[in-house]
Amino acid sequence: MNRGGAMVALGAVAVGVVVVGLAATSPSGQQAVREVAGRVGRLFTLAELTVSSAAKRLGLDNTPTPDAEQALQFLATYVLDPLRQALGPRMRVTSGYRSPAVNEAVDGSATSQHMKGEAVDLVVDGIASDRVAALIVKSGIPFDQLIWYAPERGGHVHVSLSAKRANRGQVLHAPAAGGYVASAVGRV
Repeated sequence: MNRGGAMVALGAVAVGVVVVGLAATSPSGQQAVREVAGRVGRLFTLAELTVSSAAKRLGLDNTPTPDAEQALQFLATYVLDPLRQALGPRMRVTSGYRSPAVNEAVDGSATSQHMKGEAVDLVVDGIASDRVAALIVKSGIPFDQLIWYAPERGGHVHVSLSAKRANRGQVLHAPAAGGYVASAVGRV
């Protein structure tokens, strides 16, 4: 399905959205909802999307604001749940929500979508970041920004989605030499 849809197909797997409570507007204008306290989406917990080794090490609070928690719900519903449904537990979030203090401690961008709950960094055990990015692009899963990092820069994929503005569908590569370069879908 297209990037704006609430249903996403990955191979033979189709994932729908169950609607029941705390509302956020989907990319297609539908309402998404929180199902169970402590869960974000169907397949993630809030703890899984807010864990931070830097916060633990430095004694920093990494509790998301209500707006950031709602954004994490939106991201989980439309991006993370479909990916985990397709890839199983080998898909792991390595960085999700970051409080401003945690973001500063890890030298994150001052405008990082992680601080809004709109972005995560993830890895899929056994699959290189460029292939994970290609899977996301080809699946039609909606995203604002998709960045695949060279192994020398962590070998992870950054994916974001916003419920508050139009999503850019931007694909970038973070090469070993530094910086970011546009990455055409066919070359991901």
